[in-house]
Amino acid sequence: MNRSSLALLTRRGFGLLWWGGLISLMGNRMLQVALPITVLSLTGSPTAMTAIVAMAVLPQLLLGPLVGVLVDRWDRRRVMVWSNVAMAASLLPLLLVNRAADLWICAAVTLVNAAIAPFASTAENALLPGVVADAELPAANSLNSLNNNLARLIGPMVGGVATLWLGLRGVVVLDVVTFLAAAAMVYFVGGAHRAVQEAAEGGAVKRFFGEFTDGLKVTVRSRVLVVLSVVLILGSIGEGVMSSLFTVWVTDVLGGGAPELGWLISAQAVGGILGGLVGGWFGARWSPRVLIGVGMLLFGLIDTAIFTYPLLPGSLAHGPIPGIVGMIAVGVPGVVASAAMMTLFQRATDDTHRGRVFAFVGALMSAATLLGTGLVFWLTGPLPVIVVLSIQGVTGVLVGLGALTLLPRAQAVRAEAAHSYA
Repeated sequence: MNRSSLALLTRRGFGLLWWGGLISLMGNRMLQVALPITVLSLTGSPTAMTAIVAMAVLPQLLLGPLVGVLVDRWDRRRVMVWSNVAMAASLLPLLLVNRAADLWICAAVTLVNAAIAPFASTAENALLPGVVADAELPAANSLNSLNNNLARLIGPMVGGVATLWLGLRGVVVLDVVTFLAAAAMVYFVGGAHRAVQEAAEGGAVKRFFGEFTDGLKVTVRSRVLVVLSVVLILGSIGEGVMSSLFTVWVTDVLGGGAPELGWLISAQAVGGILGGLVGGWFGARWSPRVLIGVGMLLFGLIDTAIFTYPLLPGSLAHGPIPGIVGMIAVGVPGVVASAAMMTLFQRATDDTHRGRVFAFVGALMSAATLLGTGLVFWLTGPLPVIVVLSIQGVTGVLVGLGALTLLPRAQAVRAEAAHSYA
C-alpha cells in the first residue's frame, strides 16, 4: 500500500470512521468467539448454533427495505452514532446467561442486535463516497478491509483468552465499551451526510413504497448491480454454511476449543491484512472485474483445501497447523475481491439511492445466508461436516467464474450507471 493510500487515515472524517470501525469490530470479533463456545458448552448441540446464526440474518432480510429508505432520508453520520449506542444496550441481557435454558436470551439478543446493525453498516457504506474522492475509493475500501481484518486478527485472539478467563459476561462488557467508543468517534466526523432527495408526493406509506421501488428499479436496470447481487447471493450461501459449522469443524473434526478457534480466525485475518495492504496497489492496476473473478476463484479453491485436509493421512492432518496456513493464504484473495466488489457497488450507484441499493442487496444476502443455514440443518447428519463445509469452496469458484464472465469491463460501468438513473 502506497503512502497516498495511508494518508487517507490522517484525514479527520475518514480517520475517525476507520478507527471507530476498528474498535467496534474488535469487540464483535471477541463476542463471535465467546458466544458460539458458550452456546455449545451449555447445550452440546450444533443445531443450537444454527438457530443463533438464523437469528443473526433474519432482521436484514425482513428490515432491509425499511433500512435503505430511512438511511437515504436521514443523516448517515447520526444513524451510525445512534446505531452503535443501541447495539451496546442490546447486548446487556447476555450478562444473565449461565445455563442451557438461557439459550433464548442468546437468540433474542442476537436478533435485536442484528436488527440494528444494518442501519450502521448501510449508513457507513453509503457515507464513504461522500468522505473521500471517487479516485480514492479503491484505496479507502482496501483500508476498510485492512480495518476489518485487523479486528479479525486481534479480536478472536483476545476473545479466546477472555472467554477462558472472564467468561461470556466479561466479553460482553468489553463489547459494550467498544460500541460506545465507536459512537463517540463517529460523532466527531464533521459535515452533514444526508442524501439530496426529490420531494415525494402522497402519504407516508405511499412515499415509502415509492422510494423503495425506486431503489429496486435502479438495481434491476443495472447489469453491474444484478451480477454483483448474484455473486453475493452465492457467496452468502457459502457464508451461511461456514458460520453454522466452522465452530463444529474446529471442535469435532480438529478436536480443538476456544484457543484453536481464535487462532484459525486470526490466521485468516493475517492474510486479510496482507490483502488490505496490497489491495490499493492491485486496485490501481486491474479492474474490479478481474480482481473479483480471480480473487474468488482462488478463495474457493483454497477454502476447499482447508476444510478437506483432515481427510489426509498423517498426524499433521489432525492438527490446526495446516488450517492456520490455509487461513492465512485464503485471506489475501478474499479481501482483494471484497474491496473490489464494494468499489464497484459504490461507483454503480448514485448517492440519492445508495442506501436503498445496499439494503436491498443486503436483504438478498441475508436470505441466501438463511438458505445456507438451512442446508446445514438438512445435510448435517446424512453427510460429514467436512463435505457440507465444502459448499463454501464450491460457491467461491462459481462466484469467480461468474464475475469474469458476466461483469462488464471497467469503461462500461460508469456509462451503465448513468443510464440506470436516466
